[in-house]
Amino acid sequence: MSALKRGLSILVRNPLEIINNPFTAMDSIVAMVGGLMVDRSGSGYLILLAILLLLLVLGMVVEIRKMNIYQHRAIPVPVVINIANPSNSGNAIGSLFDTIESEGKYRSHRHNLSKYLDISRDELIFNYNGDIYNKAMLLDFLKIVRHDIEQLKRKAPKSTTIYLAYIGPASVAILVGTLFVQDGVKIFQYDRSSESYQTAIDVNDRALKEDTDRFEKFDLEEPSEKKSDRVTVAIDAAAHKIKLEEDSIKNYGDIYYLKTKSNGTIDKDEDWLQYCREVFKVLNLCQQQYQEIRVVYSMPVALGILLGMAAQNYWNVMLTNYDSQSSTYKDVVRLNEVVYFSFS
Repeated sequence: MSALKRGLSILVRNPLEIINNPFTAMDSIVAMVGGLMVDRSGSGYLILLAILLLLLVLGMVVEIRKMNIYQHRAIPVPVVINIANPSNSGNAIGSLFDTIESEGKYRSHRHNLSKYLDISRDELIFNYNGDIYNKAMLLDFLKIVRHDIEQLKRKAPKSTTIYLAYIGPASVAILVGTLFVQDGVKIFQYDRSSESYQTAIDVNDRALKEDTDRFEKFDLEEPSEKKSDRVTVAIDAAAHKIKLEEDSIKNYGDIYYLKTKSNGTIDKDEDWLQYCREVFKVLNLCQQQYQEIRVVYSMPVALGILLGMAAQNYWNVMLTNYDSQSSTYKDVVRLNEVVYFSFS
């Protein structure tokens, strides 16, 4: 009953919302055609009135249900973050909407977000076209994204799930992960076979930081003894392998090398959280023993986002990006250089 009252109050404040409802549109057609028929026959007025009232009630029920879903229940909100990548962000947001609308519960989701929550398509896309090595510009962009996502969440009901498609290098994927602290996030990755974005991991619990007793997903090679105050954590979780003999790695300090047992990229159906826990365990160990940590990686961007969500922006960890032109790992930014502010 309370849901019905809320819906009715919304319709009273916004009477035009019901005009475009299919039942209301049908109501108008029936009124026109039925009116001519009963005029000719001279009877059936009560039956026509009953049909019109029924269609009107059905239209109101449908609109009230939508309003309650979009203003009082948890809903999915698709977000695309594109960092210095030529891929079409519009195609990505379209793919996310297609996924949501195919679930059945949220038909016409892109229209309803705009209609009921005043969230436009453009508000869901964040493009960074600058240089990822321009630290000041990149960090300012992340602050803006954090602020705008908070504004989106204020428009939407509580416990809303972000459907996230990230397009860009794994180095910045870790930074993107720091944008989400305790949010429900469903991470999507591009699937070339279907030319669409498919679910990689649904992070609906906070188990990313849970300790793990053994390494199930990675083989770990670690130094026999500590020889330096600096350490490189190398994460090998994709087809393109890390070159440990590269000067920017071997001359930096000690090396912890994590290599997937599958010797390839991570399948979408695997336990992504366990991969994250094992890497997080090594990072946590290193940040207790070393003054400086440098991370190099070949891994899916979804794992990078998970690592950012787990580590956040507290540790002195230098993120790097492999530069194919110079065949070296170049520094991008330290995690603890990322500072977010709360906006009212």
